[in-house]
Amino acid sequence: MLNPTYALLAALIWAISPIYYRGFLAKFDFLSFNVLRTAGASLALAVPAAYYWSPAGLGYVIPGGIITLAVGDSLFLLAIRESGASVASPVVYTYVLMIQLLGVALGQAVPTAYLASALMVAAGVYVLSRGGGGKPRVRGIALALSAGALWTVGQELIQFSTSAGGDFVVVTFVRNASAAAALTTAYLLTRKRRSWPRGLSPREYAIMLFFIVSDLAVGSSLFVYSIATIGVALTVILTSLSPLLTQFFARALGKESPSPRDFAGGVLIVAALVLAVAY
Repeated sequence: MLNPTYALLAALIWAISPIYYRGFLAKFDFLSFNVLRTAGASLALAVPAAYYWSPAGLGYVIPGGIITLAVGDSLFLLAIRESGASVASPVVYTYVLMIQLLGVALGQAVPTAYLASALMVAAGVYVLSRGGGGKPRVRGIALALSAGALWTVGQELIQFSTSAGGDFVVVTFVRNASAAAALTTAYLLTRKRRSWPRGLSPREYAIMLFFIVSDLAVGSSLFVYSIATIGVALTVILTSLSPLLTQFFARALGKESPSPRDFAGGVLIVAALVLAVAY
């Protein structure tokens, strides 16, 4: 029997962490924070990855980590800082539909469900773009859509790596480590224009590392394991609930104030994603 628990836990983790990232980005430059994210997750996974080490599928994982976590997540962090998690998360999850459309570009037939999903996503993004209370959201939405396009490539590479026999812990570790190496190189090359924040207490670092490890180590491991056990389609459907949960949690925790229009846009996008993948 297919067990949805792992994908649902990943969705829950990924629903909460972006809400707190916006606060962290008030202290950190986006590149510095992404270095901290990927390096922290790599360290957390180093020992279990060494125990389960296998080179299977790593040829897909390394470029996938750079494309998804280094570049894609940097754009997502910028989108969160620009428009908030309750807007950026629904928009970035349009990558789920992009994955389906990628199959069409590679020669698959175009199901009617894909066209309906595309229209629903377009409507959802439009609604979110108009719900800012006078504050422009075009930049944040554009950043999130760009991140989604890169996530599309990255998730395909994860599927290739697990199909090639890659262990889910090793895959998650190498994704983070390759992204951390790329981001650290970028940080060192631009360090004259950046500064690491000073004066942060051990407690503040501990809180940040808790959300970072939950997101990139635990959540990503659960996601990769779910793909390997129940398949990419069902995993993506279940984790697509994450952006709608982000909106509810952001409001419940008092971190953001998504409007009824924002919720409507989020519902349209999530419904479109489920329709596209479930077809």
